[in-house]
Amino acid sequence: MTARVLDRLTVPWIPLPHTMDVVLTPGTPDGYAVTAAFAVVVDTRGHTLLARVDRPGRGWDVPGGHVADGEAPAEAAARELAEETGYIVDAARLRPFGGQRITLHADPPADYGYPARAYMAFHAVQLAGPGPDTRPAPDSECVAAAWFAPDEVRAHCAGAAWLPLHATLVTTP
Repeated sequence: MTARVLDRLTVPWIPLPHTMDVVLTPGTPDGYAVTAAFAVVVDTRGHTLLARVDRPGRGWDVPGGHVADGEAPAEAAARELAEETGYIVDAARLRPFGGQRITLHADPPADYGYPARAYMAFHAVQLAGPGPDTRPAPDSECVAAAWFAPDEVRAHCAGAAWLPLHATLVTTP
């Protein structure tokens, strides 16, 4: 499968030597296991729905999280979107468009919990109107959800590895 690399980096939250490629691709890269799925929801104004996690080192982010055993990535993205923002969308409406391809440079230790070649799949949905008011589920790790213009997304999520993917979906001033 052809993937266009938008960025190549390492991130502090992966404790092993690695490379993360932020890729634009309509599917899962060959040889990679999907471990997390995210939903990037953009409305007709170009605003993106973000969720705020109230934990140290976290903050505003695109909704998403781990893919459960037996769960399809789009189903996981739709589930996480509903839990973290209160916005419900049918998984069939989510279009895979890219992700974060993580390659470890050594075999992971037995207790690591992730494969040596993991993929964090990003899905997009374009709304036909302005984004509605939303609120995270009461038992969610998120405490707020809101719509942000592209420059606000970059400000609230500065340093997020997924920003090059987001830029492919919205017109930036």
